Amino acid sequence: MPRPTDLSAAAFDQQLKLLGFFQIRAEGRFADVRAKGCPRTEPVMRGKRLDRQATLNALLAARKSRQDAASAAEAAQVERERIAAQIAPAALPAARAALEGPAAIAQLADDFIVISTRSEGAALPDLVRMGWRKSQIFEHADAARALAYSRQNGAAA
Repeated sequence: MPRPTDLSAAAFDQQLKLLGFFQIRAEGRFADVRAKGCPRTEPVMRGKRLDRQATLNALLAARKSRQDAASAAEAAQVERERIAAQIAPAALPAARAALEGPAAIAQLADDFIVISTRSEGAALPDLVRMGWRKSQIFEHADAARALAYSRQNGAAA
């Protein structure tokens, strides 16, 4: 019965170094030094002897499966970011610091309405967090409040 061909000990050690693997003799396992955390892989045994070629193939297969899992996770993250980018523009308020005049009054009135539906009233810190400058708020607050009142109640103030 012909014995299956296997790598010599020197060729196996050379291939381990070349491919970035390290044998941890105390554990009886092999580590992938090119991967984060140096994941361990069990050797492939043929009886009581190490099957070097099969072990090398198992190390490469384990590395490939980790790379495939990382690629799948990255693809999922890219997809989540793509979906978020499509949703975000509709969910994020328009830039307010650049607004002036009637546009600022109209947007501030809309913000007053939105904030008042969520809480009791609009406070200065809430408006600043939304992107308003304090000077804009103080300049347009009265007109915006009147516009918001008329929009909510259907009557001019």
